[in-house]
Amino acid sequence: MSSKTSKRVAIFLRDLGLGGVERCAVLVGEALAARGFTVTLVLLGGNRNLWSSRIGQVQVVDLSSAWQPLKPWTWLAGWRAARRIAAEHDIVIAGTFLLPLYMAYAATLGLKKRVIGWVHGPFFELDAFAKMNPVHRTACQFVYRRLDELVFVSNHAKDSMARWLDCEPKSTWQVLPNFVDAAQIIPAAVPRAEGSPLRVVFVGRIAEEKQPHLWLDTLAALNANKVAAHLTVVGDGPLESWLIDDAAKQGLSMQITLAGRQDNVSAYLAQADVLLLTSGFEGCPLVVLESMPMGVLLASTNAGGVYELFAERRDEFVVNEASGEALAQLIIQQQTHAAELSTWLKQRAEQYSQAALIERWVTMLSE
Repeated sequence: MSSKTSKRVAIFLRDLGLGGVERCAVLVGEALAARGFTVTLVLLGGNRNLWSSRIGQVQVVDLSSAWQPLKPWTWLAGWRAARRIAAEHDIVIAGTFLLPLYMAYAATLGLKKRVIGWVHGPFFELDAFAKMNPVHRTACQFVYRRLDELVFVSNHAKDSMARWLDCEPKSTWQVLPNFVDAAQIIPAAVPRAEGSPLRVVFVGRIAEEKQPHLWLDTLAALNANKVAAHLTVVGDGPLESWLIDDAAKQGLSMQITLAGRQDNVSAYLAQADVLLLTSGFEGCPLVVLESMPMGVLLASTNAGGVYELFAERRDEFVVNEASGEALAQLIIQQQTHAAELSTWLKQRAEQYSQAALIERWVTMLSE
């Protein structure tokens, strides 16, 4: 095995739930392992592994039973366990902030290991919205300032981190976008019946940061422009009851279907004409990468990293004003050349293929 592909990489995570961070860790880990890397996913906060069917070449180590963050008497044992793993690997990646970030930093102190922080979202916007606990804010900023290497999923996320840390981006900060899952099954698109409503789909949490009021505003604006549309919401969340009640108040209940949380969203994308993305902030949204190879059109708010996916054609998929009227007008305009846009999206998806982007990971980790 060549030295270029013999690196041992440990990725620290909370657990292996169904979140975007966990999905990225599994996809990148498996792709690196296929290229000769030894990859270990280290679970710190729980023993869930909902990706066992996709894990074939990486090792999963559960440290959550050795220690618990709320039990200080277990901290030393947990640190020692994490340090043993760090000592056995050449590179340690903090898969996300908080617990994995803290442990990746603490477990490698004095070991002269290469430590990389993997940043999936725009921290400045995230903190402004969620109001991070001041203790965690200070701790995260302390660690991020001391890590020479950070990997971001978008240029927007990188610039956001610089604003959050009040510093200039380091030359060692790199951008590696998320990629299209090579194992994703792409079902055939289901044609819309002639004369039937435009099929709009939203995939994600029904939560404040996704701005669900824009879903209703968009439907209302489409109605006002005499464009029949039906919205399917694939997901759940704390604002589900609000959404049901407000849709009833606006007389939109018959135009909305709540599909609940689904593990496989491809079937819903295949039956959609437009994917609606209304986030207040995004890093590099995986649902868009899922939809692009299928040629599903996108109507999105200017949510940070999402616009980077479309380069010079961003105005054909992203609105500058976060309003239902702006989104509705974009959707209407898209329908005038929907087939051409769909073809372009399929071609654009090739630039975010796993084969293309994993080579950049290999190059970075082999330096």
